[in-house]
Amino acid sequence: MGAKLSVTLVDDYGRTTKRVIGMEDQTLLADYDTAAAALLTDLAAVSDLGVVKADLIINVDGAEATDPETGANVDVGGTFSGWIASGDGKKASLKVPGVKASLVSADGSIAITGDMAAYLANWGTAGDFNLSDGEQISSWIRGALDK
Repeated sequence: MGAKLSVTLVDDYGRTTKRVIGMEDQTLLADYDTAAAALLTDLAAVSDLGVVKADLIINVDGAEATDPETGANVDVGGTFSGWIASGDGKKASLKVPGVKASLVSADGSIAITGDMAAYLANWGTAGDFNLSDGEQISSWIRGALDK
């Protein structure tokens, strides 16, 4: 599986620094968490810096690095809005980075069909992911290229 521990540290002046530390392979996800927690405890014993956050970065099995397509541009993102599944008539939005030019209409809208619908379904009520407030979307309303 392989993993790295990304630790953001802060000093007494509010300045931050980041360290990425390689980890040995573990059997279970919980083993990575235990090892990381132990390292942070040991770090606290030898450093005056505070820990702002510590993130495990785990390579997904079977997910190989891919090359960008010609013309790929991180500035070309889209924003999609939808109705929050919990009701209350609230909407939420999701940013999609580097939207393929072939998915963008001349007016800058992005249809919620095909591959895009499949991607957005990951944040739907049957999906495995949540928006920033732990919410899921019951239905998507619209998508548009960011300006």
